[in-house]
Amino acid sequence: MVGILNRYTPAGEMDVFEALNRGYLDPEPVPSSVMVSLISLVGGFSLGPEVTTGMLAGGTGAWISEKRKLDPEKTRINVISSISGAWSGLFTSPSVMILVLLESKHKQSVVFYGTLLIALISAVIGFAIFYVLQDYNYAHVLGLLSPPVYKLEIWHLGVSILLGILAVPVALIFIVLNKIFKRFIMPLKGKPVIRSTLGGFLIGLLAVAVPTTFGLGTETIPVITEQAAEIGFILLLVFAFTKLVALSGALNFGFIGGPIFSLLFAGSCLGNAIHQIFSQIPPGLALGCMMVAVPAALVPVPLSLAILVILVIGLSLLNALPVFLAALVAFSITRGLLLKGVEE
Repeated sequence: MVGILNRYTPAGEMDVFEALNRGYLDPEPVPSSVMVSLISLVGGFSLGPEVTTGMLAGGTGAWISEKRKLDPEKTRINVISSISGAWSGLFTSPSVMILVLLESKHKQSVVFYGTLLIALISAVIGFAIFYVLQDYNYAHVLGLLSPPVYKLEIWHLGVSILLGILAVPVALIFIVLNKIFKRFIMPLKGKPVIRSTLGGFLIGLLAVAVPTTFGLGTETIPVITEQAAEIGFILLLVFAFTKLVALSGALNFGFIGGPIFSLLFAGSCLGNAIHQIFSQIPPGLALGCMMVAVPAALVPVPLSLAILVILVIGLSLLNALPVFLAALVAFSITRGLLLKGVEE
């Protein structure tokens, strides 16, 4: 089904973060791209819903603006506020969405505060609608884990920096996997039906061999955390690596979705593995730092990811400091020193 849609429609992966930066998202390929993404999510691929909701919301905002023949600035506000409403509902946190906008590329001017105000109103409305439709419950990822509370010490900050650095080679592994898959599917570039069918078959076999590669991974994270000692260090590393393989494979074989949830899963496996080896590192510290550092090394919103992970784990304000530090370290190294050169 995905191959047929890719063959006969303009469906394709759309960069929602770039749409936030540009203030525009082409509405034409949105319907078919959303359909491909929905099939990918229902099919159990290691992809998240953030790209789907962002495409649908941003595309709708751009489409309405074009129908009303609005100028680029009003179109930009519509696209940004549309995505803000959708993602605030998805993550059940308007504050996360506003931080995403502050981390996006924008002009440092007073005018931008007007856009932020409109986006904040949209975010609150999106949150309220989602909250009511969910029978007054927050998103299921909030409070997903509840590691033991620990007292923050100075050496914990040094550990968080090291864990942020440790996430960098994980990000590079994911980049290398992308390059390997792109080279592998190069002969099938003009044959989307064969490409997606082969991809679905191979990723399905991987899911049979390693069931943790199936789906988002949010339902599996608490189980793995509770049974980390029984699972063991080696198998935790296998779970993290195969999740990266499943994510990279899905994206390169023509399936559409977001990477954040799968990267959170990989980070949680690595955090549990680190705690197994260095038991003196509190589980909340190891989990929080690795869960944020892995996606922050690849997704350009480290502070927003830090807030999300803090909500997922339920850390106190004081214990949240290492999470922010790990996110900024991983992001700074990959974006400032490594990733630009690799992408070029």
